[in-house]
Amino acid sequence: MVVSHDSLNCKSSELLDEFKSHRRYFSVSVSVPYTDVRTHKPVQFYPGKHPCEKPADMLRQIINASSRPGDLVADFFMGFGSTIKAAMALGRRALGV
Repeated sequence: MVVSHDSLNCKSSELLDEFKSHRRYFSVSVSVPYTDVRTHKPVQFYPGKHPCEKPADMLRQIINASSRPGDLVADFFMGFGSTIKAAMALGRRALGV
């Protein structure tokens, strides 16, 4: 397959513009341009709760920031499948090991 440099450069430019306009990392906003403090409610205790279960809204935020619909999200330390469930709800393919 042969593709011209101009074609690839144009595609790269379009993707960069899309990235800059759509992606916001975690709680980044105009008023708070950068932060490493997360504000997610912890998963409430219930019988049989996995000891390291992550909040679903946090998982959705991470998946949205790092993938596109149709991408494959892999969780190689799948506990109860929260990451897989969040990925599938966002239109991603998922692999849990």
